[in-house]
Amino acid sequence: MTQEDKAPTPRNRDNKCSGPFLLNEAPPHYLSAVEYTDIPEMVRVLNLDKDIYNGTASFQYPYLESHGRTRIENTFVGDNASGYTSCWAMRTSPEGPMIGWIHTHFLPEDGTRVHPATGRDLKIGVIGYWVSPECVGKGYASRSARFAVQEYLFKERGCDIVRAEAYTHNEPSRKVLEAAGMSCEVEEWTAFIPKLQKDMIICCYAVHRDESTKSVVTDKTKDP
Repeated sequence: MTQEDKAPTPRNRDNKCSGPFLLNEAPPHYLSAVEYTDIPEMVRVLNLDKDIYNGTASFQYPYLESHGRTRIENTFVGDNASGYTSCWAMRTSPEGPMIGWIHTHFLPEDGTRVHPATGRDLKIGVIGYWVSPECVGKGYASRSARFAVQEYLFKERGCDIVRAEAYTHNEPSRKVLEAAGMSCEVEEWTAFIPKLQKDMIICCYAVHRDESTKSVVTDKTKDP
């Protein structure tokens, strides 16, 4: 049996925070869990041009159905284990086509990032996102980022810090992170991007739940 023939891992419909969540009425903006049925539209959008490819570290170009299937299945495996949805499609109606994507994940709690006062492992969330070139400039990324940071990672998952990265020259993405309440902690860091096979200059943003962790800043020598 090939990978194509294998039945994909289904999404557990009981996972928490699956949505749909109404973020805005005009223009309408919903977030709901990604589905395998989103793959055709995901492929169409990610192949419209190379803007998303050029602005992200991991999304491929050309984008294939196999890429989408693998990414969504890996998401479901992790979500089913945790009991929480961690990746949502941006939509203009609760079950409408995908117009964007936002995902979250967590840094390992392995003793390398600890609370300054208590010494416990810090819970640090990370966000990433993209919006269809057909829908940019309407606030979809900013609203989604605020939701992921404030409502999901801080309130629902109990994170101490939320982080994100952008290419230093990507001003629109940096404005999204600032709209989500983040501040730049590292203005320039050289990172090798495997898909581009070259170094790029990135900046690192973060927002802290409270003042007690403000001394813990992004350290790219040890933070993935």
